[in-house]
Amino acid sequence: MDKRGQFTFYRSYYEALLSLPKKEREPVLMAIISYALDGEAPNLQGVGNAIFSLVKPTLDTGRKRAESGNKGGKQNGSKTEANAKQTASEKEKEKEGEKEREKEKENECSISPPCMSPPSPGGTHTAPKKFTPPTVEEVREYCRERNNGVDPQKFHDFYASKGWKVGNQPMKDWKAAVRTWERDDRPARSNAGQKSKMPGMPAPMQGGGDVDKLARILGVKE
Repeated sequence: MDKRGQFTFYRSYYEALLSLPKKEREPVLMAIISYALDGEAPNLQGVGNAIFSLVKPTLDTGRKRAESGNKGGKQNGSKTEANAKQTASEKEKEKEGEKEREKEKENECSISPPCMSPPSPGGTHTAPKKFTPPTVEEVREYCRERNNGVDPQKFHDFYASKGWKVGNQPMKDWKAAVRTWERDDRPARSNAGQKSKMPGMPAPMQGGGDVDKLARILGVKE
């Protein structure tokens, strides 16, 4: 048999040797090594021979594989080298393609912000739009469309002083905040108008005609 430069020492060999007394381990270990590398058949007896007999089939299989690999390796060496070069070239092309795609994505983000991230697998989630505070004129125009009577300057100054936050959370939709002001401010405006006159009393009267009306209400005859 041809001599080998290496062989595979399986863990099962190690565990089998541990089951032997210390004095018998070394002879069996050397027998395995000699047979695997040089093909020398050992002269063992008893339990040591039994363990070697169990290990021998795997050693024979390893030798056959090594011998067939050496024969085929010389014939297929050039093909293997060519395949390796082709694989390396394809990997380089893939890396270059990935770099180009990343550059294109960065350029898109810089040209047309905000750049939306692609949907994650299994979902359609996109990055939320960044909130931009409105101008007083934008608030005034929206209040005019809704005819809600909200003071746009007061609304703008209030939220600007709070850093455009609703409570402790950043504002997401200023138009929704306007509608909230509209609902909250409407009763206040209604109450303010009612305070100008007492319940059951007529509005202040002016001129002669109003005096005549008051006289008729009070039942005073001229």
